[in-house]
Amino acid sequence: MQRLNLLTFSIALAFSSYRSVAAHQAPDDIEALKKMSLEDILSVEVVSKKTESQYAAAGIVSIVTRDDIDHYGANTLADVLNRVTSVYMLSTYIWSNSTAAVRGDALTHVNNHTLVLINGRPFRDSAYGGLNETMFRDFPIHHIEQIEVVRGSGSVLYGSNAFTGVINIVTKKKQDNGLTVRGRYGSYNTGQAETEFGWNDGDAAISGAVRYRASDGWTASAVDETRQNVNFRNDDGDVSASIWGGWKEFDFNLYVVNSQKQHWGAVPIGFGQQVENNRLFFDAGYNHQINDFWRSKWNLTLNKFSQNYNLPVAGVPYMTDLWENNLLLEQSHFLSFFDDKLNLLLGGLVEWQQGQVTQVSQPNTLAPYEQLKSSIYANIGYALLDNLKLNLGGQWHRFDHLKAAPSGVAESDSAIDGLVGRAGLVYEMTANWGAKLLFAQAYRAPSAGELGANSAVVLGNRSVEPEKVETADAQIFYHDADYQISLTAFESRVTNLIVRSPIPNTVPTRLLYVNGGSATFEGLELETEAKLLPGLSWKGSYTFQTNRDENQQNNKTLMPNHMAKLGLSYDFSPSLQIGAFDTYFSAAKAAPNALLVNPPAGGYHNVSVNANYKLNNWLGVAKNKHMTFTLYLDNLLDENFYYPEFNRKNINTIPAAPGRMLFGEIALEF
Repeated sequence: MQRLNLLTFSIALAFSSYRSVAAHQAPDDIEALKKMSLEDILSVEVVSKKTESQYAAAGIVSIVTRDDIDHYGANTLADVLNRVTSVYMLSTYIWSNSTAAVRGDALTHVNNHTLVLINGRPFRDSAYGGLNETMFRDFPIHHIEQIEVVRGSGSVLYGSNAFTGVINIVTKKKQDNGLTVRGRYGSYNTGQAETEFGWNDGDAAISGAVRYRASDGWTASAVDETRQNVNFRNDDGDVSASIWGGWKEFDFNLYVVNSQKQHWGAVPIGFGQQVENNRLFFDAGYNHQINDFWRSKWNLTLNKFSQNYNLPVAGVPYMTDLWENNLLLEQSHFLSFFDDKLNLLLGGLVEWQQGQVTQVSQPNTLAPYEQLKSSIYANIGYALLDNLKLNLGGQWHRFDHLKAAPSGVAESDSAIDGLVGRAGLVYEMTANWGAKLLFAQAYRAPSAGELGANSAVVLGNRSVEPEKVETADAQIFYHDADYQISLTAFESRVTNLIVRSPIPNTVPTRLLYVNGGSATFEGLELETEAKLLPGLSWKGSYTFQTNRDENQQNNKTLMPNHMAKLGLSYDFSPSLQIGAFDTYFSAAKAAPNALLVNPPAGGYHNVSVNANYKLNNWLGVAKNKHMTFTLYLDNLLDENFYYPEFNRKNINTIPAAPGRMLFGEIALEF
């Protein structure tokens, strides 16, 4: 694999060190956080695009705080999300740590039923509609302040792909002036350098993190679709940066990444191929308080993406190149009346998308496309009583093609449009007890590839319609200053699935994208969090999910039916923190006709242990600027586990991860 060169690394560190400013928490902030109750900490922005209590929000939401990440540790965002209620992080043969399956929903290797946001703004691609690898694997996790995970539909406010889950990454913003430099090294010759910075001058502020990572990777061994024994190293490297800046009523978010990785391939055959991703996300926002009851927000969001990899056809590798540009303009108006008893959100957006996929053998695998997406949405929150809130919302959306159909793809003159809605009741019965009853519709618009691909394998279809889902949630919860527990029952009915159907009389067989099939997901979620003693806390959840197809056959998806997650952390002293987390998944399934050539995707416990020790007292250095040593042990039990091969379904499993791994880190604050 072509390595990220030393010059790139040097430039990244030089940029990140400029002005000597860092995003870190002062000691007083840490002590204040320990004294805060759970009720003080648990607020969200993602449900209604404004800050509100997790308990009052008309959504089923899990929160990961900065404190959680620090106590339990992680190498990647995927490690963090794997501990969240009802989330199953997995890799595919082509993309690593690329899929966040929420409530068992993972039907293809493109993560198109989960929408990722950065500070509430969509991180989205148009060619395939769900390539999240560069977020889950490469995002600098030390720039994260909080993660909000909505379990359920979010299309009314966020549009396509907010289908069964929405993940909002809230970054650090106005931080104390300073600089933090980190160096991490561990198993498989994995090295990582990260610099965090923050500068705050009242009206103006900036914070960010820049990360460089390179690893020789672990060796994956498996049997491929041709029954050949193969092995290859999962080596990888990346340079990434996340930056937030603000001045008065203006702000911006930037995330940029170049990553290179060895993966199995575009199909699970052979001895590994290289894939390279380049991604740029930029959002500029203007937030203006017009009067006491009316606030207006405008955003311009750019998602730019390119990818290249080899696609073997008949044993011959062909270089495949993808590029796309997506530019979105959105305005939102927030109105509040009657002492905040009535809250109204009105908004609309238009997004222009263009891109292309080429191969050496087929210059127009996906011919140049241009499309326009627009929507209008509204949401009303009204306090029927002091402790009973009604929430109603709806969205109208439309998709227009700006180019004629590619050669070989049937034309369709009609634009795609539709309506989705949501309704909910939140009843806070007492100061501690409450309940939620929610219903929401969502959609997943066909990707540009599904509409216009014309390769040797697949053919697009401009008549294909969006996938649809209706989700009902019922939750009862209890919370006080030290304890939080909730029980949620859910049901999701998915229709209009976009699938590949064989085209008759084609040799070799070609596949056409069509609408066909449905799925039903049902389950229970138990989520709990507690501050047991000063410095001692725990966080846990249990999920049971089952799903079936249109013929009432169980396990439409191959995902585990049971997930149990439990973390325990303790602050032994102001200098020493230790946290341990056990993530358990029951056995995943194998496709009915898959070759049983690899070990099964059995149930497993992934136990991690993280220890942070401040070296200030030991070294006799200043106490207001910490020097911290971190030891992170992943897969403590040294389990070998596999993921189901749920896309092509020709073989049963693919290798998931190596055995036990150990990493050490030194962080210096200036």
